[in-house]
Amino acid sequence: MFAVAPTKEPADYGRLGSAIFALLCALAGVGMGWYVYLDGLAGFRNDTENPLVIFVGNLSYLSTITVSALIGVACLTFMVVWRTWSIDNMILILCAFLMVADVVPGLSMLMGMLILIKLSQQILHKGDAHWPLSPLAFPLFLVLLAYFTTFLEAEQPIVAFAQFLLRGPYLVLGIFLPLVLNTRQRLETLIDFMLLAVLVALAVELAQGIAGSVMGTIITFGPAESAKFETPWGTFARLTGLMSHPNRHANVCCTIGIIVLWMITRPKSMITPQRRSMLIVIFLLLCVGILFSWSRSGWLSFGLVMMLVPFFRWPHLSPLFIVGGGALAFVGMSLGVIQAAFEFVRDLNRSSADFRWHIDHIALQAFFEHPWRGIGIGGEKDYFNAYELSIHNAMLQVVADMGIVGIVAYSSLVITVLWMLYKTITTALDPRLRDLAIGMGVASIVLMVQGTFGEMLWLKFLWAYLGVLGCLYVINREDLERRRSLEKLPERIAAEPASS
Repeated sequence: MFAVAPTKEPADYGRLGSAIFALLCALAGVGMGWYVYLDGLAGFRNDTENPLVIFVGNLSYLSTITVSALIGVACLTFMVVWRTWSIDNMILILCAFLMVADVVPGLSMLMGMLILIKLSQQILHKGDAHWPLSPLAFPLFLVLLAYFTTFLEAEQPIVAFAQFLLRGPYLVLGIFLPLVLNTRQRLETLIDFMLLAVLVALAVELAQGIAGSVMGTIITFGPAESAKFETPWGTFARLTGLMSHPNRHANVCCTIGIIVLWMITRPKSMITPQRRSMLIVIFLLLCVGILFSWSRSGWLSFGLVMMLVPFFRWPHLSPLFIVGGGALAFVGMSLGVIQAAFEFVRDLNRSSADFRWHIDHIALQAFFEHPWRGIGIGGEKDYFNAYELSIHNAMLQVVADMGIVGIVAYSSLVITVLWMLYKTITTALDPRLRDLAIGMGVASIVLMVQGTFGEMLWLKFLWAYLGVLGCLYVINREDLERRRSLEKLPERIAAEPASS
């Protein structure tokens, strides 16, 4: 009379799977026990270093207690967020902050863990995982191969390997990001999170400026040699926001600023007046943030791409823009305004730019002497380099550090990105997706321009941004496949035999 609800059988991983799972648990248990042993019996007493010593004295197992408490709080927070918010949004907001906050450690690793959890969740719950690979997978694999040549050249391969472990998670982000970022709605959510993250970075920049003025010292996350900027009006602090260098902060703000400007100029059908007004305020804040980074490469890239935006937004008015821009340039040259402005910006803190030409020459010399696999990443600092600084040009950095192997890898990466943008723009069914593809493509010019004058090759923002460009192509490909499936649906229905 009464139907009994079927009980869900526990997952059977087989004998081999169960044995591997048991082994991993045993290793984890042994590792935790060994840590506690060292903490309690081997002299890790925390008697001088730990600030909690004033409260707890010379207490054994203090590290164990502290780590356990932190793990407990992290697990509780994770459980609350998991139940109240989707894991997809957690990954997207981590991606947004990864782009603008390279001083926050562990973001890429935490994001990678969440992506693996997402992948495992799909496999265990659905028996399959929807993991659309973007065309970036192959060139990223080539980039990793080019990176491995560093281990052959490095005098201390362990140090080089440690650097690779820090860079690896965000280098391969473009392969795993489409697992989550595969719809236009999620892409727009990521952009909203990027705006939130960059506003937090601008708030930190403001706090750095105020605190530095009050305390009479420079308070930023940047290195001492790039902490100040000499101008005719005095010395100013180069504010860094949540980045480790003012040029990097400017690069992030410039790229996001162009995306914001692109969305501001959208037609009325694509944006509400309230959102347009909000974006205008964010754009003005970004302009101020870029100014007080005192990054001349940032100013150049931002100003140049701002002038290009109208050509891409309203291409039918390009002749008018060319004539108007040419007339303004002619007047400016005739009056000497452009020459004076160029000389003024060039002479600002000129000593910081003079050494770059010498390092570029060193990069070319390194390539000609080691053409095939270069001198290894970071090797230019010790390669007859009196400045002991990295190459401030992304292209020359590839040439010198990874040689012809690196040229092939990065050329394939650039060609793939351009091809993906072209295919997305020319075949997009969704006009909003096509508009985002054009806008993000225009914004990527900032990365190209500033990469010519700065050390941007290993910037987390660059690799995450490339991953997002790959997701644009994946989103459009998914839309096209759904469209083709719907078009073939009547044929499949007609081909099915009539039911008896």
